[in-house]
Amino acid sequence: MRRCPYCQAELPTDAPEQECPQCRNIVRPPNPHARRFAWMMLITATLYLIAMCSMLGGDTGWWVFLIFGMATLSGVYLMITMYHFFKAG
Repeated sequence: MRRCPYCQAELPTDAPEQECPQCRNIVRPPNPHARRFAWMMLITATLYLIAMCSMLGGDTGWWVFLIFGMATLSGVYLMITMYHFFKAG
């Protein structure tokens, strides 16, 4: 039996979206893309932060451009993941 995440009451059916009979909140299943979305946000932000801090420190080596390239690819994949995350609801 599924339980309401708000009040821990047992839900009457296994429907994907339903109203809790006790607290009247809408209960939906968890988004399957949420974990990948959060990890991609963290990775992309970390890569951009490393590259920007390196450039502020005066380093303009080839590896800074490599990190910016990896951050750009990560950002593109983040946008694809965002599309799937928000499409799933």
